[in-house]
Order: sequence, then structure tokens, then C-alpha cells
Amino acid sequence: MIDIKDIKQKILPASLCGAAVGFTWLFFGAVEVFAGNRKEMLFSFSDFGWQLALIALAVSLVITLVLLLVNGTAYRVLFGIFFWIALMGYIQAIFLNVGMGSLAGDDVGTKVKPWFLILDTALWIIAAVLCVIGAIKMKKFDMIKTVSVVLLIMIVGMQAVGCVSSIPKITDTQTGKTEAPQTTENPQTTETSAPPVTTEKPKEPEKPEENIKQYLTEAGINEVSKGKNIVVFVVDRFDISFYQEMKGKDPKFFDKLTGFTYFKDNISLYSRTYPGLATMITGVDYEYGCSPEKWFETAYGTSPFLSDLQKNGYRIKLYTGDYYGYRDARAMNGRVYNVSGVSKYEVTDRAALVGNMAQLSVYRSLPTVLKSTLSVSTSSFNSVISYGGEAPAYKVDDPRAYELLSGGLTVDDSEKSYTLIHLNGCHQPYNMDENGNRVEDGSFEGAMRGCFGMIYSYIDEMRRLGVYENSTIVITGDHPSARDDGEIPTQPRLTALFVKPAGACDEPLAYSSAQVCQANLIPTLVKSAGIETDVDYGRTYFEIAKGENVTRHHKFELYDKGDTRIVDFVVTGMGKDFSNWEIVSDVNIGSLY
Repeated sequence: MIDIKDIKQKILPASLCGAAVGFTWLFFGAVEVFAGNRKEMLFSFSDFGWQLALIALAVSLVITLVLLLVNGTAYRVLFGIFFWIALMGYIQAIFLNVGMGSLAGDDVGTKVKPWFLILDTALWIIAAVLCVIGAIKMKKFDMIKTVSVVLLIMIVGMQAVGCVSSIPKITDTQTGKTEAPQTTENPQTTETSAPPVTTEKPKEPEKPEENIKQYLTEAGINEVSKGKNIVVFVVDRFDISFYQEMKGKDPKFFDKLTGFTYFKDNISLYSRTYPGLATMITGVDYEYGCSPEKWFETAYGTSPFLSDLQKNGYRIKLYTGDYYGYRDARAMNGRVYNVSGVSKYEVTDRAALVGNMAQLSVYRSLPTVLKSTLSVSTSSFNSVISYGGEAPAYKVDDPRAYELLSGGLTVDDSEKSYTLIHLNGCHQPYNMDENGNRVEDGSFEGAMRGCFGMIYSYIDEMRRLGVYENSTIVITGDHPSARDDGEIPTQPRLTALFVKPAGACDEPLAYSSAQVCQANLIPTLVKSAGIETDVDYGRTYFEIAKGENVTRHHKFELYDKGDTRIVDFVVTGMGKDFSNWEIVSDVNIGSLY
């Protein structure tokens, strides 16, 4: 028989407990993550917010109903368990997510210290014992009930206030407006620095309507020029250790790269995709203290290399993702072939979008030891959003790239072409198997076999079309593996690199121990393809003599209590010998993104 008096006494603590669990774990966390990553998430709050709020409400009501229907010791034990989940979920999200600097699954290499993992787990266990014991004694001590009710009100109330304060961020429509770029006159150049940023104005792009976002599309990705081709495959996080691991598993895995040279001692300029990839494309170094939007516009809008490609009649095609590779492609408009504008987007899988945001919220509140059970990254959102422009936006999504290229290549109507394709490659989560199928929780080996299977197929098609020998092709990473973004490196950071100059074709894969770096990329492309230029871009990979000690730089992007420090290593001599790595500067730039 239902005791109405008992239910009246339980209604407040039960409903507060239900709300604290449901909304802390499923809604408030999602709002905070969305507000903090607004520029990265190319959809609006209304696309998932109300559905997620209803789910949180439903969970809250179920918990409340369960607590109202049970009595005696069962009620008190259940109340203690739900109170523990609510309290520790809140404490974890606010105070205990040490080093959580990116979305779940966007692993940047930060490792949790063993002592912290033990401490975090111990706190959860101790809190569970105390909450259950306290709840059992709640009948005798009204103070325990009062304190628990006050704490639940605080948990729900403070998060609700935080949610309201996030409204300006979550309602930002991102019109795509950016600050005007600035140019730099006569910067110094070294072996490892980018070419000077020219003050020459690039070709005036068409001015799109202000509310139209410019983006890079998939257009032309399976086309090559009938004349000269420059092709750069950027395999994300292609650390030399991944090359060595695949070589160990299959010694002949890379032998198909005839005409190529593998460089054993290559150093990337940066340790992450931003700003590493854009510096590879443009040759313009990152400007500290500059917003990403402003720097991207400066880099793409004033790049001497992109200008020279255009002057030499090259069709420029860039295939990389929004946010880390660029913010708005309007600076590329009129210069890059596959740029399009769009004023709308479509949510193609709302259930998946809501589920992803719910997982991000749960991830925020989970104890550290259980966080690895969830994996939601920026790539997890690739299949849930599409643009309504002339062609679909290119996303760094290997199964989709495999699908686009599986039909082979065709020859377009251009005489020359520069193509850069950014692949997920060695970056977790691995969502492709060796046959190009989309999988969940895939393996590194499967992803690598699928990625290089795609590259090998591309090369075979170039051979079939008769354009391989005259092409310049580079396969490399945008950065090495950080291993731990929360600690200054104590071991070398080398990036795998394969290069095929124009004219090479059937020669067996060669190997070089020359000390090369990212600064040699653009000179190699320019000289191999015979691009006419007035800029001295420096020496090519092949112009570095074996045994020559070269001074190179690697700028490590270090997480430090919410800020980013750029730790600049100068490397003189063999890169694999860490005694040759010396820190020459350490600059706290605040927020990287």
C-alpha cells in the first residue's frame, strides 16, 4: 500500500536526486562542452539541446519514481547511491578532469599520472562508502538529510546558472566574419624557417555574402592533371614509430613505393595539426598571440608558395577539415579550386548527434579510470552533418576518402595540378579497416593498411593514366606523436617521410639518412616540378648531403594548466639522438585555439 505521508517526505530529496543525476550527467555537461567548442561544432544548440534536455528529464523522472516507490533501507541505500553518482559526477567534471584539453577521443597524447588515477579512483570509492553509510543513518539523523538536500540544490543550481551564462556562447551563429590579415615585412629566414611572408596582394577573391561560410569541398579529389602533378598525402600523426611498427609487422609493406625515397631523419615543425598543417601548405609560420581565424587568413591569403603555384598555372586543390586546417576558406577563394560557399547545413542523423553529445557529457563526469570506455571525437560528427552547397564539404574521414577514390582517377582539363589530401591515418580513433570499411574501435594496423591501400591505388591509377613518372609525390605526417602533451619531451620526435621527385618511376624504394625537415618540403615541390619563382625557398630534401649536420626546429605545443606553451627545440645533428635536442625558447601563448 502506498504511504502518501512517506511519499510527501521523500518527494523533495528524491526529485532533487533525480535531477542532479539526469541533468549533471546528460545535459549540463553537453552544454558546457558545446559552449567551449562552439567554433569546432558546426551545428547549433537547437539541433540537439531540446532532445537531450528531454532525455535528461526522463532519466530524472525515472530515478525520482524509483526512489518514491521503494521504502525503508532499500530507499536509503538507493538514495545514497544516486546521491553519490550526482555528487561525484559534479566534482569530477569541475575539479578532477586534469589535462582534459580536447574532446573525448581527440587524443592529443596527454597521459594521466598513475598517482592521480589512483587518487581519483580512491575518492570515488571512499565517497561511495560514505554516501551509502550516511544515507542508511539518515533516518536517525535529520541533519544528514538536510545536508544532502542542500548539496543537491547547490549541484543543480550552480550548473543551471552556468548553463544560463553559456547562452551567449551557444547562440553564436558563426557568420564567418574574420579580422583583416596583417603582413610581416622582411622576417629573418633560416634553414628551418618558412619563406618570408610577402606583402604582395594575392588575386582579389570573389566576395561572398557575409552570411555564407566558405569551405573546402570534395570536388576534384579523384581527378589529376594531364600534365604535371604535385600530390601531397598528409597522414595525420605519421610518427616514425608507426612506420617502424608496420615495417616490423610486414617488412615489404612499403615496397610498392617505387621511385620514392624514405627519409629516416625528418622533423616536423609543430607537434599538432594546428598550426602544423597550414604551415606545410602555405610556408607561413604561426604568429604567436594571433587568433586562429586571423592567422589562417594571413597564411592562406599571403602565401608566396600558393601565389607561385597560381602564377605557374597550377590548379590548387586542398582537402583538409575545418577548424584544425582552416576556419573559413574565404581567404582561399579565387586561388583554391575546391572552395564553395554555403549558408545552410543539414543534420543527417539527429539520433547520432544527440547520442554523441550525451556521450561527451557522460565522459565529462566519469571517473578517470572509466573515461577510456568512451570515444567521441570531432570525426564522430562527420557523418551527422552535411552542407547544402555545390559539393559536400571535405572531412578528414578515411572511409569517406576511400569511397571517393575507390572508383579510380580521371584526367581533368587542367595542364598542372597541386593536390593535398589530409587523411586520418595514424590518429585515433581508428574508424577504417584494411578494406576501407567503416568500423568502430578499429585497430592501428587495419587503419594503416586501409590508408596506404588507398594511396597505392591512387598511385596505380596515376600509372594507368600515364602521369606517374612526371609527378612529384610526398607522403608524410603533419606532426609526430606527442606521446604526452602534458610533459616536455625527453625523447626524439621524428615524422615519417616518403618523397618521389618528378622523373623517378620504377626504381626500388631508396633510403636516406639526410637530416631533413618540414622547411625542405616546399623547396622540393618547387624544384622538382620546375616552378618559376623569384623566391628563394631554400634547399630540397635531396640537396641535404648525407652526414651533414643541419640545424632544425621542432616546436612542441605543451598543455600547461589550461594554457599552451610553445617549447622550441633546436636540433643540431642526428634527430634520433636526443642529446642533439636543445630548448631555445619556451613561450606561454595562452589559448592555442
